[in-house]
Amino acid sequence: MKTIKPIVMLCCMVSLLVCCKQQSEYPYDAEYLPVQLVGSQKWSILDVRSGELVVKDAYDVHPSAVVQDMYYVMNDDGTYDYYNVNDPHHPVNTEPYGSVTAFSRDGLAVASHRGGPLQVIDLDCHVVKTLPNDVTQCGMFNNGMASYQNDQGRWGFINTQGDTVISAQYAQVYDFTYGDLAIVVSPDQIGDSTMSYSVIDKSGATLFSTTMAQYRFIQPFYVSGVLPVAKGDTIVCLDAHGQEVPNPNQDHSAVDSARYTDYSRTAAGLYFVVKNKKMGLVDRNNKVLIQPQFDRLADLTADRYIAITDTVCHLVDRQGQPVGNIKFVHVYGGLANESAARGFIDTDLAVASMMMLFGPDYCCGARPGTTLMDMNSLLDSDPSTYVGVNFLNYQQGPFIIQYVFNNDVASVPEQGAAPTFNLDARVMGVLIALNLSHTGVDTEPAIVSKAQAVLGTRGFVLEGGGIFTSEAGPAISLGYDHGIFNLYYFMSRAYAQSLPTNPRH
Repeated sequence: MKTIKPIVMLCCMVSLLVCCKQQSEYPYDAEYLPVQLVGSQKWSILDVRSGELVVKDAYDVHPSAVVQDMYYVMNDDGTYDYYNVNDPHHPVNTEPYGSVTAFSRDGLAVASHRGGPLQVIDLDCHVVKTLPNDVTQCGMFNNGMASYQNDQGRWGFINTQGDTVISAQYAQVYDFTYGDLAIVVSPDQIGDSTMSYSVIDKSGATLFSTTMAQYRFIQPFYVSGVLPVAKGDTIVCLDAHGQEVPNPNQDHSAVDSARYTDYSRTAAGLYFVVKNKKMGLVDRNNKVLIQPQFDRLADLTADRYIAITDTVCHLVDRQGQPVGNIKFVHVYGGLANESAARGFIDTDLAVASMMMLFGPDYCCGARPGTTLMDMNSLLDSDPSTYVGVNFLNYQQGPFIIQYVFNNDVASVPEQGAAPTFNLDARVMGVLIALNLSHTGVDTEPAIVSKAQAVLGTRGFVLEGGGIFTSEAGPAISLGYDHGIFNLYYFMSRAYAQSLPTNPRH
């Protein structure tokens, strides 16, 4: 089993993570891009249109994606400040926040001071609405709506005024990311591999319901008016009423016929192509826009791309011409904090909610012997995303769930071959993480103490090193690290390790 590294941030930085996925629309602004320059340990911000730096070597940690000229940066003590790109050295807010979301095109974010309730704020960090105390978590706004969770673990939606428009009644929701439709899951369905899910509109009306067994959604949101789903071994699209319709983004026959080594669609409807291990760009009629010449190309906006050669990145336009002359080695365009949590927590309720996720012989749907094949509903369709990665993450309520496998999720079987999923990889453990950095510093030890007491009544016995074991075989360790509480569920006592208890400073 690989070395255990407890989750220390809800979303970890990767070397190349741009904010726009391969879809038919760009959901977030990309006028600016946080970058780390060649030879620098600090973070700068690049103007995507001009290719010039607007902020140089200003931050020790990566800024969030810049939307509506606004972004946040984490401070040394784990708090957050918002900045405007036009004044990168003076926070817009007067008091640091303990938990934040990124701003959206709606010009709104959600934030909470430590010990305080969640608040909807505008671009000046003025309060639009203070949310009720029973709202424990709230997502960033998308198309005028934001998902929220109440203290009973149920999810609903608020509008840009902070008013509830769809009451908290679902066990799981996916945001209105690209339009007026969202996917929701009722409480009695969550966790079932054949679970039912429904599609609702912004009024909360259910348009249709189906099951993962019939139509497994590949991405939990509509794009260009359709929902791509897996139906057996084929990919089909569903419209707003659950009817199968043609894929509006499927016209790539000309690219198919060109017999490239590989190709993938960009968000603007063009195609990255691979030939002789180099990437280029063509339109849907196979007209070459950028000759295959780069080690990698990444989609940024409709006419801006990140070109990578020998690990060094620079901007190019649709013809492959350089945009500016800035060279960088790391990019951060991801929306790390897509939800914010209130600045206080009911520790009894948190422990009770966590205990519902596992038992003496199961945890979050996994048991000893569970394989990747059993959990394939959590996979994206592209195996290359998982090469060299031995875990899968997903969020359930306030908890980040991480399944750790005994092998990488995907690998390249031989040089030059396409990556494939290792479907026989077994789940060795499940890490349940809860971000408490926005709460009082005594919260983590309080939750550990209460969780230990409850474990003793749930068939687990405390052994040395703070490890609890069950007669069924699995074991549990508890710990926390700088504001992140971790419960690690090991499928066998043989794999169990103690977790650190590092308090916040």
